[in-house]
Amino acid sequence: MKHGRGSKGGARMRAYIYLRLSVDKEDGKAQSIDAQRTAIHDYARRNNIEIVEEFADTGLSGQSSKRPAFNRMIEQATDGTNPVDIVLIYRIARLARNMRVFFNSLDGLADAGVEVISITENFGESRRTKRMGQTISAMVAEQQAIDASIYTSKSRRENARQGFYNGGPVAFGYETYVARKDGDKERMKLRIVPAEAAVVDQIFNWADMGRGGRWIVSELNRRGTTLRGAKFSNGNLSGILRRVTYTGIYYDKTVDDDGNVPDPEDWIAVVCPAIIDQPRFDRVNALRASRNPRRTAPHIVAGTTMLTGIAKCGTAGCACAMTIRTGKGGRYSYYVCANRVNKGQSCPTPSMRREVLDDLVLDTVEKQLLAPERLQSLLADVLDLSDQKRVQREQELSHAKAEQTRLRTGIERLLILVETGQMGPRDPIFAKRMEENRSALAAATTRIDALETQLAQGSRKITPATISRFGDLLSARLRDEDPTLRKDYLRMLVSDVTVSNSQITISGPKAVLENGVCNGAPRLMGTVPIFDREWCPKADESDEYESPLLLP
Repeated sequence: MKHGRGSKGGARMRAYIYLRLSVDKEDGKAQSIDAQRTAIHDYARRNNIEIVEEFADTGLSGQSSKRPAFNRMIEQATDGTNPVDIVLIYRIARLARNMRVFFNSLDGLADAGVEVISITENFGESRRTKRMGQTISAMVAEQQAIDASIYTSKSRRENARQGFYNGGPVAFGYETYVARKDGDKERMKLRIVPAEAAVVDQIFNWADMGRGGRWIVSELNRRGTTLRGAKFSNGNLSGILRRVTYTGIYYDKTVDDDGNVPDPEDWIAVVCPAIIDQPRFDRVNALRASRNPRRTAPHIVAGTTMLTGIAKCGTAGCACAMTIRTGKGGRYSYYVCANRVNKGQSCPTPSMRREVLDDLVLDTVEKQLLAPERLQSLLADVLDLSDQKRVQREQELSHAKAEQTRLRTGIERLLILVETGQMGPRDPIFAKRMEENRSALAAATTRIDALETQLAQGSRKITPATISRFGDLLSARLRDEDPTLRKDYLRMLVSDVTVSNSQITISGPKAVLENGVCNGAPRLMGTVPIFDREWCPKADESDEYESPLLLP
């Protein structure tokens, strides 16, 4: 193609110019935007071409059609008003490095009477040879882009295997730094930003105590704490609480040579400084899963009514939940059997004033469950440090770790189904199984912590004074002025309150007490896992706790 034609029918030809700088050097020939612009303007001046407008994309690959300036240029050039006669580019590779994009754009421009001219490539004068030359050049450019992509992917995977950061958004609480230089290449790693890490740690502490997302967001914003200048919201808080990076490891998911996202077992684990320990991370996410509205009704999670969701009718053949009803224009609230509400007086279980039943349950838990003598009896298993008991605990620890591994594998397999498109994250089955696995994993992790602490005690025994202080601490938490926190702590200790016309029976998980007396005040775990041993006995379990309240 000769580059000397600058007029068409005696009129000066008009042109758009398109400039693009990719994210990489593209086979080592990185022409800057300024270099392309200078060369094209020189060409236009020599050939008497009027430049109407300039379009430039920076940092975008020619393999993609999602380039704002490129799409705007095509749209304007083909809108039917004939604004230009030609489009000037530095070389075909600047226009596209993908054959589909190349043909679509070239054909669209040709249909509008617009010619594409590469100022550095000569494709001849005839229409046939010009199109053939442009096509061959585009094919070569596409293959070069594919080769460069494969090389880049290999380099990124190797970079990750060596423990370096491949780029992308940096998690709040971290920053990147140059860990090593290989010539012009800077190898980056993550390190902790103390001020941000303190915020992350506080967020997880609040979540571990049972604080809800809205409360945490409100408190952070009230304090003026920001997320790198932005206000906290439910969305970015959820992202922080889900981010596994805070446990000291993240996974590089660079695509393979065919451009496919690898399966989870092929992800590359990269170690980084930890801000949150794994057990706390598991507990928080189990609690969040238990509060998911697909599993637990929102009014149970967010409400302050203490026994909603755990108070049940104890009449034989009923077993309905106790619901709240009001009287005297809303001045009084009552727990009422749902069957009694729906079917009249068919259930003999009486209604009970909310504050009366709440106080009865709180007083019973305080005076009977948390009394030092009762705690010593319930925690006899923890206090027994005999050789036989030690062997039993070691076996139980082994089983608990196997269960932990099984649950983590189950979670990973569920994520694989989402990653491969076989199941969607909003699928009810996926949500149910993920929540169950996360809750079970948190319970297994808590049990492991308790067993490991017990085995590590050695000759250091837990004294009656220790148990007494533990009971006092829990009593204080149950009398906290925050009704939401008070409710959450009670629900951690109590899983069922069964009300009949003659007595009230209270039961709950024993594992919380065992772990708490070994490691300090128990953290809120959300709903009680169904496989936990309980402190309210069944008929054949005399070593567990029973707290019946006889009603007049």
